[in-house]
Amino acid sequence: MTRKTLNGNAKVEGIGLHTGEKSVVWLHPADAGTGILFRVSNAQGEAEIPALVPFVAETRRRVVLRKGGVAVQTVEHLLATCFGMGVTDLIVEVQGIELPVGDGSAQIWVETFKDAGITDLGKPAHVFVPQKVTVEQGEAVVAVEPNEAFSAQYVFVTEHPLVGVQVASFDFKANDFEKDIAPARTFGFWEEVQPLWEQGLAKGGSLENAVVIFPDHYSVPLRFPNELARHKLLDLMGDLMLLGVRLQGKVHARSSGHTHHFQLCQILWQRVEQEARA
Repeated sequence: MTRKTLNGNAKVEGIGLHTGEKSVVWLHPADAGTGILFRVSNAQGEAEIPALVPFVAETRRRVVLRKGGVAVQTVEHLLATCFGMGVTDLIVEVQGIELPVGDGSAQIWVETFKDAGITDLGKPAHVFVPQKVTVEQGEAVVAVEPNEAFSAQYVFVTEHPLVGVQVASFDFKANDFEKDIAPARTFGFWEEVQPLWEQGLAKGGSLENAVVIFPDHYSVPLRFPNELARHKLLDLMGDLMLLGVRLQGKVHARSSGHTHHFQLCQILWQRVEQEARA
């Protein structure tokens, strides 16, 4: 595996899913070794924030990165696109507090990456082979074990009669991130919407950028029969990008969210750091 970046600059703008506020994002090519670096400018100030485990400030319903008093949120779909399309080095200039949600999937970022082009930097990427680690909390489980290549499976379990159990899998040999994972949209159950608003979240959510699950129907036709599980897998891949390495492991997740994935990443991060010092 080699390091990759974009071939040119690109611009994306839109509203954030949780804040409902408009933001503008410029993507710039970066030198090998830069990693994914957010250059953030908003009412809180200005900061350069690496998309790495130590800079994660919150994982409730989305991933928030913070350095000092400056934060940027809902970075997981962009990071998942970096993971799925092999981009290891990128400067993400953000004017605002949250990345644009697009249609609730990662397609806005995939299309932007394709338009800008992806170029090989000619230097090897840091490949990390994990030891076996499991994080469990109630019904939620996320585990990783060493593997010859990256693969992941997500099992979404709910008692909702319309959804039941959905399973989604991904590996780079059998699947295409652009076609199989990126189009899967964020979702929420109708009964969750009001509580999210009360928590100050999902202010930018609408029927145009999220799948809403009502008691007896979906707000829009699904793009895949297992679209909910595919989106959870998309989120998982974005969270794993916070390790700053190309993960060579087999991941299994069940009923897990950003918080559980981050707990796994915290454990793995210690080992990534140990390996870097060795």
